[in-house]
Amino acid sequence: MLALVCFAAAFAAADLDYQISAAKGPYFVVDDRVVMDRWLAERFVVQPKRFSKKKPILEREYPWEGSGPHLAGSVVYDAADKKFRMWYSVFNRYAYDNRLPFSYNVCYAESDDGIAWRKPFLGVFDYEGSTQNNVIKLGTDKTQNIDVCINPRPDRWPGKFLAVHNQKGGLFISSSNDGATFNWLWQEAALAYHSDTHNNFVYDEVRDRWFLYCRPRTYAGDHKRRVSMQSSNDLQHWTHEQTILVPGENEKAEFYGMTVWRRGDLFFGALQVYDRYKGLPHVELTWSGDGEHWQQIPTHPEFVSRGRKGSWDAGMVFIAETPVELGDEVRFYYGGFALPHDTKKENVGAIGLMTSERDRFIGIRPSGKEPCFVLTRPFNPNGRSLFVNARVKGSLRAELRVGNNKTVDGWKFEDCDPVTASGYEVPVTWHGKTLSDAPSGEISINFKLDNAELFTFDLR
Repeated sequence: MLALVCFAAAFAAADLDYQISAAKGPYFVVDDRVVMDRWLAERFVVQPKRFSKKKPILEREYPWEGSGPHLAGSVVYDAADKKFRMWYSVFNRYAYDNRLPFSYNVCYAESDDGIAWRKPFLGVFDYEGSTQNNVIKLGTDKTQNIDVCINPRPDRWPGKFLAVHNQKGGLFISSSNDGATFNWLWQEAALAYHSDTHNNFVYDEVRDRWFLYCRPRTYAGDHKRRVSMQSSNDLQHWTHEQTILVPGENEKAEFYGMTVWRRGDLFFGALQVYDRYKGLPHVELTWSGDGEHWQQIPTHPEFVSRGRKGSWDAGMVFIAETPVELGDEVRFYYGGFALPHDTKKENVGAIGLMTSERDRFIGIRPSGKEPCFVLTRPFNPNGRSLFVNARVKGSLRAELRVGNNKTVDGWKFEDCDPVTASGYEVPVTWHGKTLSDAPSGEISINFKLDNAELFTFDLR
């Protein structure tokens, strides 16, 4: 009973001020703040498709790239310059074994289309007496596992780009105007200990704060492969980190890390699930309404799987923290390795590309042959119309309900014009009328999915 009370209290605290009508859409139907009940329904994930199963889009070319590019880094689309920018990690085994500086480092690449990449020589980092390389300038002895974003608030923090990265002494926040030379914003570390994962930060514009996802300082077992989080309003003063994700009782896997991005009013996490006995990680999808309390599908379907046997990404896959949205296409850039994590052989990394359809990462569908039902929490549409992002082979209908589960005359399933075609923004109508024509006041929407998959709905 105590555990149930604690869970309810935590959910209430996170949900207390949430209102569908005031929040930023699209509204994902896996979000418990949005959906109140499901019947004969199952949640599922949609794996992104590999751009190419045979070869990566970025490979090792130069000696300073060590064991090859791996995407403990970032890819962003710079709309101002109409250019894709990538920061990727490299590892030098010889420097690491001999305790030399910069055994870990970060390189830069750029592209016009996000597929064909060039590695410009930046002239800022000295590698064996020459600056003719594409290594960025950052750190005093190493730069590891960088996360770069376009500065969302240049009025508060300097530079076009902000970054978080590992360095001797912990995890630091830096900024850059050109993407080549970065400088620490403060001498004090955001995390004053080594968090050996792809640490990443996300700006929450709704609450005007940053979330930093890392590894915990304290842990129960023999390793800190857990997901921890801390927050800050100014990027300088951070809350104490708290562990937010640990494996369940029936899971032996460890959590290597989690990269997080924001879409609509929901946070998504690409959770790196690691089997230490096989040395093989894969990626599962998690989600959160507030960035602190996270959910998973109990059956743990894989969001990103390793490549087929013998392929360049058969051993490990890790996703960059933020996908790039291009219209109805969402690009997930990822790092891959041919061999497992703990191999003694040289494990050459490379970078690949996967694509998804807009907002179709996770959805709800019938769990069997019968139609399923998805009921939203009450909200006031305030004169807006209803649109759905759905894949439909049969039909999708909706009806309106008010207090005590009563259906509204004229707005029942039999009044709904059935949606029989797939689309990202399909209007839902009732005898040609839109939701804006419905009686005023608070309503809930009950969706009926008959051989159909629903991902999001929106109000406009």
